[in-house]
Amino acid sequence: MIDVLAANSGRVTNLHRITYIVLDEADRMFDMGFEPQVMRIIGNMRPDKQTVMFSATFPRQMEALARKILNQPIEVQVGGRSVVCKEVEQTVVVLEEHQKFLKLLELLGRFQ
Repeated sequence: MIDVLAANSGRVTNLHRITYIVLDEADRMFDMGFEPQVMRIIGNMRPDKQTVMFSATFPRQMEALARKILNQPIEVQVGGRSVVCKEVEQTVVVLEEHQKFLKLLELLGRFQ
C-alpha cells in the first residue's frame, strides 16, 4: 500500500492497472484491524491480479480472511504453522510464464 502511495506523491493511483500485490506480514495487518481497508483496496483492483501473502506465522483463524482475497491459493509452509522458522532463505527467480509451473514442481521436489 505504501509503495503505491509513495510512488505517486501521495495520490492514489488507478488500482485497476495493478497486476501484482504483495501483502507482507498479512496476519498482522488483519490482527491490527486493517481488514476493511485491505479488502477495499483489493476490491478495487483488477480481478486477474496476482496476490502474494507473506507471514512468519499464519494462524488458522487468518485462513478464512486469506481465502476471501486469494483464488486457487497455494500454501508454502516452512516449519510449524504458528511457529517462526529460524532459517529461511528467500530467492527471487524471474521466469517466463510457461516455465513457472515446472520450476515450482522442481522446487517442491527439492525441499520435501
